[in-house]
Amino acid sequence: DQAQAALRALAERNDAPREAREKAIFWLGQSRNGGSAYLRQLYPKLTDDGLRERLIFGIAQSNDAADRQWLLDLVRNGSEDVEIRKKALFWVAQSADLAQLDALYKSLTDGELKEQIIFGFAQRKDPAAVDRLITIAKTDKDPELRKKALFWLGQSRDPRAVDVLEQFLNE
Repeated sequence: DQAQAALRALAERNDAPREAREKAIFWLGQSRNGGSAYLRQLYPKLTDDGLRERLIFGIAQSNDAADRQWLLDLVRNGSEDVEIRKKALFWVAQSADLAQLDALYKSLTDGELKEQIIFGFAQRKDPAAVDRLITIAKTDKDPELRKKALFWLGQSRDPRAVDVLEQFLNE
């Protein structure tokens, strides 16, 4: 408890060296006794993007549904910097279920964030993720996003991806 309190105090100290604060945030994120809940509360107090990114990483290490939801909410928050939102999306895309990512994709308007979700689908070994890429490649209104989905389908070893690419070549 004392160690946790010391790490929290250090993480909050604006006059502390940045590297020390980063390490405190990292270790709080590794804690299984309320570390991520504390980090979620700390986030709005931080003004340094590097510390915010370290905090996002710490929260992403948790398998807790509340942490995953917090990251998804951060991605949806249009008042946050897009780079911070992309960092949150990178991490949450590795643990969120495909239905959550699909719903997020459909709700977003920012192309950079949608590209990050496409990348998240491409990193999954799940055939359902290939299905999502196929749908984007065939139906998305943004030609750049369709191209990204086609690119990642080309990297896939799924035979359905080859079929889709052949369809596009024959059109």
